Amino acid sequence: MKQSNNKNREEGTAALYCRLSRDDNMDTESNSISNQKKILQKAAKEKGYTDTLFFVDDGITGTTMKRPGYQKMIQAIEAGYISAVFVKDLSRLGRNYIEVGRLTEEFFPQYDVRLIAVSDGVDSDEGENDFTPFKNIMNEYYAKDISKKRRIVNKMKGNSGVPLSQPPYGYLKNPDDPRFWIVDPEAAENVRRIYHMALEGYGLAETAAVLEQDGIYNPTYYWRSKGTNRSGSKSTLEPTKWGHTTVKKILGLQEYCGDVINFKSYSKSYKMKRRIENPEENRAIFLNVHDAIIDRPTWEKVQALKSGTRRKRPSVSQEPSVFSGLLKCPECGGNLNFHFNQGNHDIKFFSCQNHNSGLRKCSATHYIRLDFLEQVVLYEVNRLACFANEYEGDFIKAMMGRSANLVENDRARKQRELDGLLARDKELDVLFEKLYEDNVSGKIDDARFSKMSKRYEQEQGENAAKVKALKLELKKTEGKRMDVDQFLESVQRYTNAAKVTKRMVTELIEHIEVYHAEKDEDGVATQRVTIFYNCIGAFDVPDRRKIPEADILMETRKGVAVNYAPAQTA
Repeated sequence: MKQSNNKNREEGTAALYCRLSRDDNMDTESNSISNQKKILQKAAKEKGYTDTLFFVDDGITGTTMKRPGYQKMIQAIEAGYISAVFVKDLSRLGRNYIEVGRLTEEFFPQYDVRLIAVSDGVDSDEGENDFTPFKNIMNEYYAKDISKKRRIVNKMKGNSGVPLSQPPYGYLKNPDDPRFWIVDPEAAENVRRIYHMALEGYGLAETAAVLEQDGIYNPTYYWRSKGTNRSGSKSTLEPTKWGHTTVKKILGLQEYCGDVINFKSYSKSYKMKRRIENPEENRAIFLNVHDAIIDRPTWEKVQALKSGTRRKRPSVSQEPSVFSGLLKCPECGGNLNFHFNQGNHDIKFFSCQNHNSGLRKCSATHYIRLDFLEQVVLYEVNRLACFANEYEGDFIKAMMGRSANLVENDRARKQRELDGLLARDKELDVLFEKLYEDNVSGKIDDARFSKMSKRYEQEQGENAAKVKALKLELKKTEGKRMDVDQFLESVQRYTNAAKVTKRMVTELIEHIEVYHAEKDEDGVATQRVTIFYNCIGAFDVPDRRKIPEADILMETRKGVAVNYAPAQTA
């Protein structure tokens, strides 16, 4: 340990450390940074220090020691540049009893640094102060108490529907009531564009590149250009440089539907600043609190696209099909994978993954050519659009009925499963109670009791997780009905469509079932295909006047002819 050299100490440099955060009554002038500077400058002059250096942390809590100004001061001390440290009071050094104690009792003496806490009357050159440890404990307790009170206030606000987070890109604080948000027209237009590009099939990196090319400011620089101060890390990217993670985050925010989602994350302790993602069932969700930027059906469709099965890109074309992830095998329920012919790369096709895996979980390949599938989908979409245009009333009536049935059937299935799990939970409680009585009475020994009770507890634990998930799913289906006008508009948009596009498939189709082709006596193979549309499921377009009909026949592998036949739905 270095020995102090008091007579030359005043010739050294004094570090004047100032810190302020929300925990320290920031609105009071006595704790302001400017006031701390005045107090410390005066105290240093009175102690004979003319060479002073300020280190400042503004808006950073004292519960963490990872503060830029504080760390720079520590580095300066370790380099031998600092002979004294001045603070307004010990809480400025920090509100962590262990860390501040190590600092005052070990670190400062080791580097022969004098500590002066002006308001607390602490000066290490005047000997040890017996009350210093108690002051450090009370400083930490203050931080803990403030944190507890803030959590209570946030819980009350969050459960009342008041947003706890800053408005995301696309929204502003309402000047009439800063607790809530209003739409920022300029940024909102960019959000709508990002969602539109997602429906068009643009990837995250592609979207980011287009925004950069068009000179659109990324959110950080946009806020900065508007004079909005946002906490958190500052972007090191150029103003028009967009990261794919930023685009991904925008595409996942439910707040754009007009909702408020509180308690999305939490921290385990007031000392831990790392946020932990909160499970969905523990969040507070309030629907339609502010004006929506993205309509709910569009948002839900983008989420479905994000969660869809990702396909490995073909090594030759480097482009996936618009149908990748949408084709299903009606026999085994597996996906149909996208391939190309090794001998002729222009021939692209799908086949069942469970048949091609080598395990032969499916009895047939369910092979279908891409060009044949495109003809089938284009034919069916044109028939659907024609029906919607020529017989709009009948179409809307059929659509509303199917939408309601689909939602109700799904809800009823989940409710039956939930009721079964809850009944089993009560049954397990009875079984466990009887098991305990048998153990007490000596009918079964302790080893048997332990084994069986463990099995019951494990089953109850698994069922509890399933119950929680089902309740969350049922909550999401409440009030979920198809937007008839929007789906009708989407269908009519593709009247007389000339080709299949990514957006067409995204807006209209949920998935497609492909049956294995079957040959007739003439050697012509007939392949059945069922298209399941968004919101209404499988739908047979009635054979009526003005609705086009056509025979789709394709010569495929080595002269094999395949004829299309729509699968009949119930």
